[in-house]
Amino acid sequence: MPQRRPGLKVVSRPGTASLYLRGTVRGWRVFESTGTDDPELAEERRATREAELYRAAVHGVRPKVTFAAAVVDYLEHAPRSQNTRIMLGRIVRHLTAAATCDQIDQQTVDRAARSICARGAAPTRHRNVVTPVKAVLNHAARRGWCEAPRFERAPPARKRTEWLTPAEAEAQIAKAAKHARPWLAFLYCTGARVSEMIELEWQHVNLQQARATLRDTKNGSDRIVELCPRAVAVLASLPHRDGRVFRQRRAKAYRSTDDSKGESYGGQVRGAWHGALRRAGITRRVTPHAARHSWATWHYAVHRDPMLLRDDGGWESISQVERYAKLAPQSLAHDALAFWGAQIVQAPIEQRATA
Repeated sequence: MPQRRPGLKVVSRPGTASLYLRGTVRGWRVFESTGTDDPELAEERRATREAELYRAAVHGVRPKVTFAAAVVDYLEHAPRSQNTRIMLGRIVRHLTAAATCDQIDQQTVDRAARSICARGAAPTRHRNVVTPVKAVLNHAARRGWCEAPRFERAPPARKRTEWLTPAEAEAQIAKAAKHARPWLAFLYCTGARVSEMIELEWQHVNLQQARATLRDTKNGSDRIVELCPRAVAVLASLPHRDGRVFRQRRAKAYRSTDDSKGESYGGQVRGAWHGALRRAGITRRVTPHAARHSWATWHYAVHRDPMLLRDDGGWESISQVERYAKLAPQSLAHDALAFWGAQIVQAPIEQRATA
């Protein structure tokens, strides 16, 4: 029985004509593009690359590992989200196939950011380019393929937190399409992210105890929310009790939020959201995520308790909820409670301190 040849071999990948190198040489795992679809040229590349790795192992020289190969190793090393895979795919397509890890410097990242991200979008630049590139290069550095990266962090943009008053939310719901009214009310009643609302299933809802468990939240942990009377009434009015709680116009379930770009930030419901705002006469351009900002602002107006808001909303730190304290006038509390159909269950923090 012939023995398997050690070293690298030329392989093909579904969905691309380019040939790839795969294998291990002296402990170095390789999976990288040859940059050609010609088998003879790919074989030449295999022989050259294999010799390079052997020389590096013998003489103690760090081998040249391409960024694309490091990305493959990073994705195979541990489970990664679909968004991470999408972002890294864009970055790899932007770079040349031969770009090695030690060639990825600040200028390379800046050029990729200008090409991939909208101009002036500093948070997007950091989240969609700098963070994933840095994660891959740190992974590569731990394997001796390059030095640990040191990139500049983009200055935080001064971003306004958009939110709606309870009266504006009522107007929007009243003018929304019939199938959209339940999930709109649910967002304003619970502070759920759009992705959490879309993926909510009936098995995670308990109407008798007025609770729902939001699964796979942004922070990676489940979150139990107490349902206010209006949220209970909205859920109880839905005609079905199996599968996804919220459906589209033709009773079709929304896609899971990792199926396509942008859905976790409101992509699947954006049309219904903006249509309802327009018909309600609300001209501000706010995204569906503003429902979460609105709930948080109302919550602080009612309870005046940042710790409670952090826990109820599923944020990781107090600093993430401080902005709502600056937005929320206490006079908003009455309207918020009326919207939720609730009574205040906890005295404001100033009253509890003097009790």
